[in-house]
Amino acid sequence: MSIAHIDVDAFFASILVRQDPRLQGKPLLALGMGGGCVIAASYEAKAKGIKTGMRLTEARKLCPGAIERISDFAEACRASAHIEEILERQCPVMEKMSVDEWFLDLGSLVGGVPKDTGEWAREMQKMIQQHLALSVSIGVGPTKTLAKMASEYHKPAGITVLTSENQVLKNSPFSILHSQFLHDRPAAAIPGIGHARTKHTEHHGWKTAWDFAHAPKDTVVQLFGKQGKELQQELHGVSVYHVQVDSRPPKSISRCRSFRKTSNAMSVYAQVQEHMTVTVLRMRKQQLSARTMSLWIRNAAYAHHTMDLRLPRPMDTEEELLPYARRIFAQVWKQGSMATQVGLVLGNLTPAGGRQYSLFEDHKKLQQHENIQEALDTIHQRFGRDALMRGSAAVLGRKRSAKASTMFGDMHDQ
Repeated sequence: MSIAHIDVDAFFASILVRQDPRLQGKPLLALGMGGGCVIAASYEAKAKGIKTGMRLTEARKLCPGAIERISDFAEACRASAHIEEILERQCPVMEKMSVDEWFLDLGSLVGGVPKDTGEWAREMQKMIQQHLALSVSIGVGPTKTLAKMASEYHKPAGITVLTSENQVLKNSPFSILHSQFLHDRPAAAIPGIGHARTKHTEHHGWKTAWDFAHAPKDTVVQLFGKQGKELQQELHGVSVYHVQVDSRPPKSISRCRSFRKTSNAMSVYAQVQEHMTVTVLRMRKQQLSARTMSLWIRNAAYAHHTMDLRLPRPMDTEEELLPYARRIFAQVWKQGSMATQVGLVLGNLTPAGGRQYSLFEDHKKLQQHENIQEALDTIHQRFGRDALMRGSAAVLGRKRSAKASTMFGDMHDQ
């Protein structure tokens, strides 16, 4: 088994730097909504001893003069959703651990585990950097515990691939022997041990991850319970914690794309139409309907213009939803008239079926919408989502298939 752990470097601080490039290279504290706690720090601030969760008063003592900013949680959620979409398209078996970290089962990639996982990781880094201007650190190992430890080994923007002794090591800057890695990492670096439990490891002389992995099992279980036994297995390369895909119905379905700066409203709206096709298809596969819709446009300065809309009733067809998308697109476009990214969210999802129509609605027309959508679903599922598209989006499709280097030539669409 080969598992990757992807972790965005200094996530909330990096979001602030992306919004204001003048913060680049400076000690920066990203604060929670109350402003009294540091939830992320730039690496310049971390070098002074700043840690996540530290009180602001203590951080100020360690790093006088650091820039303090309230975190932009809305923008962070948008960036997280975009990264997740990129990862999900690459690797269908994915587990989201938090807003800024994910586990991937590389065995679910098309063609299986890449021959050179280090190169695969570097391509993922480039893709995320290109489309979100965020750096990530990636660790690859036989278990989730080892993969997470590996992603933390060389931060920021590091790649670490753990290789077993019976494998031939390539001349790769990313590879390190599994045993060497355990000798090199302190016991406190093991997820689930941390600094709170290091008093036990220090008392027994287990200074490194290797020491803990080879400690007497009975003693480990006595001190740490079942989790201690499982961590030992994971450190030995025996997978206990599997990558779990969340089977619960999603609360929302989103899609966004980045592209070269443009002031062409029709081209940007064509992307919104394609977003609608994809999100509706995903929503209907899970037999859900949307009660809300959100749309955002990002300009060249990474500032976002957003509008949210509550729909008059649950909807699950493109024909019903597109008029509302046109309306909010027109309102959002007036705020900027320039775009490098556009995103669409269908939210507050509820089970489809049993819809109640208003007395003022044309029931025959709504049934016609459903009939059209069912025909679209059949075509998309049988021949792919690009087999049939709306007129304005068709131009976008031709540009993409021809790999044109025009306005949308470098758009991310995996």
